[in-house]
Amino acid sequence: MRTLLNAAVFVLCLCALSLQSAVLEFRLDQNILWLTAEDEPLPRLLERFAAAGIEVQIDPAAQKNITGSCRAADVEGALDELLSPYDYLLDWRREPSPLGDLTRLTGIRVFRKGHAESVQPLRNERRIETSFDGKSRFMAREILVGFGAGSSIENLRAFLARTGGTIIEANQKLGVYRILLPEGSNVLDLVAQLGNEPSIALAEPNYVYDAPKLLPAGGGTPSVPAQWNAPSGDRPIAVAVLDTGLAPDDNLNRAVLSAFDATHPDKQLTTDSVGHGTLMARLAAGLVDPYAAPVGEGIPVVAVKAFADDGGADAFTLMNAMTYAVQKSSGPISLSWGSETPSKFVEAAVQYAIAQGRPVFAAVGNANTGKPMYPAAYPGVIGIAASNGDKLADYSNRGDFVDLIGPGSAGGSQGTSVATAYVAHIAALYMQHHPKATAADTVAALKKAAGPTGFLTEASVKQLFAAGPE
Repeated sequence: MRTLLNAAVFVLCLCALSLQSAVLEFRLDQNILWLTAEDEPLPRLLERFAAAGIEVQIDPAAQKNITGSCRAADVEGALDELLSPYDYLLDWRREPSPLGDLTRLTGIRVFRKGHAESVQPLRNERRIETSFDGKSRFMAREILVGFGAGSSIENLRAFLARTGGTIIEANQKLGVYRILLPEGSNVLDLVAQLGNEPSIALAEPNYVYDAPKLLPAGGGTPSVPAQWNAPSGDRPIAVAVLDTGLAPDDNLNRAVLSAFDATHPDKQLTTDSVGHGTLMARLAAGLVDPYAAPVGEGIPVVAVKAFADDGGADAFTLMNAMTYAVQKSSGPISLSWGSETPSKFVEAAVQYAIAQGRPVFAAVGNANTGKPMYPAAYPGVIGIAASNGDKLADYSNRGDFVDLIGPGSAGGSQGTSVATAYVAHIAALYMQHHPKATAADTVAALKKAAGPTGFLTEASVKQLFAAGPE
């Protein structure tokens, strides 16, 4: 079973028996396939397509071992040979990319004749590698690449042919490709080699980051979420919260202006298995307040799930989350997480948001190491430390990357995460009350209210809004 596509070079797959079980080659360039398999179980072969970002579904009863090879073959013709006697359906999508539109295979369904309804999703297990010095983690076989000015789609295709790479996806606004490399590729070595490539502006591993764990608040009674009151005006300012997701909550749902799951863009955002993102959204919306005295009306929230259910996020997903946040919210962006591993690509995403007039607030970390945490330490980002009463919290990081200090305890938890979401809420309220204020004006007003110590206390917040809205 086949779909129609523009004419392309077709090379018939050649089959030969072998006792060894291995996929020796896999590359996909739009509708052209390179593949060698020897006695490979069908589900394992399809996992190669899933690793390339293709949604694969298979009938559990569709079982066979595949031996064959094809080079520069039309993918549909190749699959006709490889998948026989089973039927299959392919999904295609025409997508924009930084160097030109691409036709991308987005879905494969394989099933016995007459059993299309029996297919089940085939899981794609991505692996994480650690650098030799132990300082960074990144996705195995994945590389992020940005091409320089004057580059064309031919530069991209030449790069893919030379490295054996397959495009998984691209972020057009930031000019970045996420590329799958062949099995056994040394990502760090390739990145080092590409530093001398004239057509490539930047290449990095797809770094991995962890969502911070919520610290239990010491003593006191957890604040009870307030009733959310919609702000006045036709175009309310919203806080974009890039975090671990959003758990169902009728009161919080009223505050959610838009929601997006960057880890599974085709699915609705309905979960938060970690719990961190839901609390941050409540703080940003004004449903939970560290001083138990919410100021003014509520603030809408754009909730973006950037961290997977296991609490991990990769750089490319964070970049997609950032571009969505800029698209859907005109207000502050709240980043209640960080890492000692900097990424030029994540920094570019943050700078894109700042250039679009969004004030960006980021947590400086819950370990008092004095080491810079990113994105808080990137230029233009407002780094937020946490206070405990009128003092800097013992756990809070500190350094010249700290710009403001906010209350670090609310909702039964504490940390610079809490302080960051709260400060973003206050910034959005200020922008709501001062419609002509720019991002720079807003940050300047918060710093002035905090005074030379940088502490955004309850008194300084009240003073910030004492004059009322403009």
